[in-house]
Amino acid sequence: MRKGGFTLVECLMGMALSLFIMSSGLELFGLAQKAFSRLKEREEASQAALAAIDKMRIDLLHAGRGLAGEMGLGLVEAVRTADGELRTTALERALTLAGEARAGDIRLVLESVSEAAAGQAISLREGPAGEVRTIARVEPGALVLGEPLENGYAPATAAVTLLESVTYFFEASRRVLRRRVNGGSAQPLLENAAAASWLYDPQARIVRIRLEPDVEGAHPHEATVFLKNPALAGIRQ
Repeated sequence: MRKGGFTLVECLMGMALSLFIMSSGLELFGLAQKAFSRLKEREEASQAALAAIDKMRIDLLHAGRGLAGEMGLGLVEAVRTADGELRTTALERALTLAGEARAGDIRLVLESVSEAAAGQAISLREGPAGEVRTIARVEPGALVLGEPLENGYAPATAAVTLLESVTYFFEASRRVLRRRVNGGSAQPLLENAAAASWLYDPQARIVRIRLEPDVEGAHPHEATVFLKNPALAGIRQ
């Protein structure tokens, strides 16, 4: 009769079987972990692209806000695409002249210059005349322009507007979509992007956006935005 216990061969076979099961389990765990990491990376890339599109949609919906008169005179464009950039323009703040501005002046005396900054654009409009100038310097109670005025403007009748310009561009070498406000530094809006493109149809007043995350398996995201402010103003650009 066989005594209790296992033979050496049985122990070795049991150990081999245990090692096989453990190694198979570890391999499956590693595969599952890699699959989870890929899914997580894909989901994060998708969420980042959607957030970028939402930001671009907000800027496009604001494009042309408060600038019906300026767009009507052709002083500003609500949306412009050139040199691989997408640019929107909207009213940031209405300004009020504190004194008469004459043709040839480069210094505008205003009731308030808060929020104005060097490099920012302002528009001046009175009747059929108007122009856009860039701020070279901000002084207490006044703005110094980069170029002299072509026309004169009276405080009681002129419309002076501080413009907000938002620019988007894709930096292919770094795979980054960047956003710049006025003359500030360009901030990353979407990183790890394979491509970012936009198509502007001025007749239909729509902008089509397409963002492609540079992540395996991630789908591109698209959006179509209708430019409501130029449409409400009846402006075709």
